[in-house]
Amino acid sequence: MPKLQDWLFLVLLAFIWGSSFIIMKKALLIFSSEQVAALRIFIAALSIIPLIPYSWKRFNKKDYKIIALIALIGSGIPPFFFTLAQTQISSSLTGLLNTLTPLFTFLLGLLFFGLAFQTRKLIGVLLGMIGGIFLIAFSKPSGDGGNNLFAIFVLLATLFYATNTNTIKKYAQNISPIVLNVIGFLFIGPPAGIFVFSTDFLERMQLPNAWQTLGLVAILGIVGTSIANMLFFKLTQRTSALFASMVTYLIPLVAIFWGFLDGENIDWTYPVGLSFILFGVYLTSRK
Repeated sequence: MPKLQDWLFLVLLAFIWGSSFIIMKKALLIFSSEQVAALRIFIAALSIIPLIPYSWKRFNKKDYKIIALIALIGSGIPPFFFTLAQTQISSSLTGLLNTLTPLFTFLLGLLFFGLAFQTRKLIGVLLGMIGGIFLIAFSKPSGDGGNNLFAIFVLLATLFYATNTNTIKKYAQNISPIVLNVIGFLFIGPPAGIFVFSTDFLERMQLPNAWQTLGLVAILGIVGTSIANMLFFKLTQRTSALFASMVTYLIPLVAIFWGFLDGENIDWTYPVGLSFILFGVYLTSRK
């Protein structure tokens, strides 16, 4: 049974990750989608350097494969999908579609991780899918040149997150969250850094407001990725994969709040689509 501390972790993670979408949107004014994603990973990797000696001593070498996999599918690939999606859709819609993560967590758990089948939960998954499709089909794109088909990249990211959550719970239950995070970024951080400096990153740093934007990406990397990852790992180990994925219930509220302050359109499709998704999540998460 989740305790008060677990719920506090959930709310804190929702605020951090919900705020991340608007930061990504701002960062895209200076950097390309690939650069924002790679910078996020690279800066997160730099932030864990002081923890390397501690983690290396506690790192069981036989765990390197599972840690590398968790790093790749949890922190290495999804940022590229999210930033690419936000070149065409709003941060509010991104946050809404992210609520599909618990449904995908259940579905993948059922298919590949040994969860027991329940008809009610399958209905919940289908309702959530309907809500997601409705949002993609009928909500207004971001700006005049927006394209809601790019929301497919958000769905791909949530699939990776769902796979990651199930993998942590089943295969990394006894690995320290700090070790999981630090050793994981040792795998994905250097390639991300090499990629960043192989692009026109230094030229873009000459643009107005580039350093302020880099500061926002640094917050995204340190707080929204490195620190948030450790909180999420701990929450998943303490509770369940499904409970941990429920952080996405609260993310839309934060994302819509920041999106509203930033002047994004909040139209009638949002509460309709979100209602389908949350009712599906409710059915899926009930015992």
